[in-house]
Amino acid sequence: MSIALVVFFLTALDVVAQQFPRLQEENLAGQQVVLPDAAAGKVAILVFGFSKASQNTTGAWMKRLQPDYGKSAGVVLYQLPVLEEAPRILHGMIVSGMKKGVAENLRANFIPVMHNEAELKKVVSYKEADDAYVVVLDRSGAIAYQTHGATPDANYAQIHTKVESLLK
Repeated sequence: MSIALVVFFLTALDVVAQQFPRLQEENLAGQQVVLPDAAAGKVAILVFGFSKASQNTTGAWMKRLQPDYGKSAGVVLYQLPVLEEAPRILHGMIVSGMKKGVAENLRANFIPVMHNEAELKKVVSYKEADDAYVVVLDRSGAIAYQTHGATPDANYAQIHTKVESLLK
């Protein structure tokens, strides 16, 4: 395959970027949030966790992202623990525990997810239960980049490069 053809296909893939699915949930501040709409016009970094143990990995990612993007006018950060598969009877208790552990100024961007777990797992190419899954959305809500890992060390440079290019 010629280089020109490869470049064409890679460019075509960028043009047909996958739109992030609509997700409507309540954040820890008690407000309804609809993604990707709530991030419209901004670059969004979504950090998903799919298990109780993933709170450590998602927390590590947020701690790494916060200094660079926590106060950026063009970027919004969301931490999204996915709880749909947890026993329904425990949802309230789990959310209450989260609320106690999350600083008040971060609660608006901390969104427990109670719906669409199977769809989200497909979107993030779910493999490891305890990893954090990071999705970067462009200003239109399309998925621009995604990765996963137990620590941000290996993949942070790529996320940083992608977010900075989207901000230009």
